Amino acid sequence: MEGLDTYSLLAEEIGKEAAKKVFELFAGDRVSFPKKVTLFFRDMEIVNRFEAGENYEELARAFHLSPQQIRNITSRESRGDQHQLKIELID
Repeated sequence: MEGLDTYSLLAEEIGKEAAKKVFELFAGDRVSFPKKVTLFFRDMEIVNRFEAGENYEELARAFHLSPQQIRNITSRESRGDQHQLKIELID
């Protein structure tokens, strides 16, 4: 019943209709989600929260990272890299 467990977890997170659509699209396939994409979404959340006023230490605690890692993620260079990944994801 592994598939049913996966469906239940997905339905709980994104809703039954969206989960059904995902299962219909990928039925019979093995699907993996690249870590690069996961990190992109994490980093975008960090940047958004930083821009909303949270500081390096708060974000470091929330994401289990060092304050220096948060600085690197929120730097302009890093945001340029994130923009490039966003373009790659869309294309």
